[in-house]
Amino acid sequence: MKKFAFILAAAAVLASCAGKQDGYVIKGKVTGSHPALVSGKAILSNNDKNDPISDTVDVVNGKFTFTGKVVSPESYKIEIPGIDGRFLVYLENDSYSVTCSDSTLMESVDPGLYLDGGKTNTIFKELNAAEIAMARQIGFDVLMKEYTDPATTPERKKETYPDLVRANEVMARWNDSLDVKILAENPHSLYALEQIPGQIYDLSADSIKTLIAEYVDDPAFAGNKTLARIQKQVKVLEDTEVGSPAIDFTLNDPDGKPVAFSDIYKGAKVTMIDFWASWCGPCRRANPTIVKAYKAYKGKGFQIIGVSLDNDHGKWVEAIGADGLTWPQVSDLKGWDSAAAALYGIRYIPQNVFVNSEGKIIGKRIDPDKIEEFVASNL
Repeated sequence: MKKFAFILAAAAVLASCAGKQDGYVIKGKVTGSHPALVSGKAILSNNDKNDPISDTVDVVNGKFTFTGKVVSPESYKIEIPGIDGRFLVYLENDSYSVTCSDSTLMESVDPGLYLDGGKTNTIFKELNAAEIAMARQIGFDVLMKEYTDPATTPERKKETYPDLVRANEVMARWNDSLDVKILAENPHSLYALEQIPGQIYDLSADSIKTLIAEYVDDPAFAGNKTLARIQKQVKVLEDTEVGSPAIDFTLNDPDGKPVAFSDIYKGAKVTMIDFWASWCGPCRRANPTIVKAYKAYKGKGFQIIGVSLDNDHGKWVEAIGADGLTWPQVSDLKGWDSAAAALYGIRYIPQNVFVNSEGKIIGKRIDPDKIEEFVASNL
């Protein structure tokens, strides 16, 4: 883990931050009787498992202070080991204060609401407060609490489920409209930037480039990890667009034998990479439709290679048999860290990519119900 030692990267960054605070200060005060508040520790850390960064300071009588500099705005969290819960922080070079009790920190309500300061954190806090108010207004919070309570009987859950679904739909529509408003009011902010990853695989590479253009040109975001991840994902999108050469990969089948994707598609007119997993409900529900398409066209030049994002070999093999998947199956059993999934930018499943016999991508993200039609039109 790296100690916070952020240095502004260049004079250009300094110029872009003119008039802003030179570094951040986070002052915390947590009241209560928990022993960790007497002489414990507080940890400020980022959320990047590939480049973890953290700073640890003493907690004395419930008080702690973090100081440092960030190159660009990033998402962090503050935790006090021994006490459940955390504070979410959009960290910028600004002043912050945390004030709450140890019991508040352990509540399920987002503790980030008790942190003040910072432009982006203020946006985040106001959004969360509005969401909580809306949930209370329509009774969504009460319905959810009852439904998830272990003491709630199956009969009562069945009775309240329709109301919960309706309330959830109201919340979703309201959240969407609120998000549009917040993004319109804060178009060039860390908050807006952090919403882009969720849209990436619904948009083209060019559309994403347009969305991030201002951030790329802004020296203040030169070292931003979120921006770097988006740029990396855009590169994957460009490499896997329809018309691009398919990226080859080799993974083991259930018996441990290596299977090269190129060996599969060279022997067929149309080949579908089916990204799925035994634990994925939507994948399992789609399998009968895929099986039907395979049976209809396997003799006419259609082939499938299943790439599983499983971790458990036994459950993977069991699902293959239970669902009647008779086409080649491969996996490195690394779950979401699947090498093949990374090559094709897979962030949700089920998902598919179609390739012709020359190894050119001819389609992707075809709805299961449209697979037969797509295959027939390309044979």
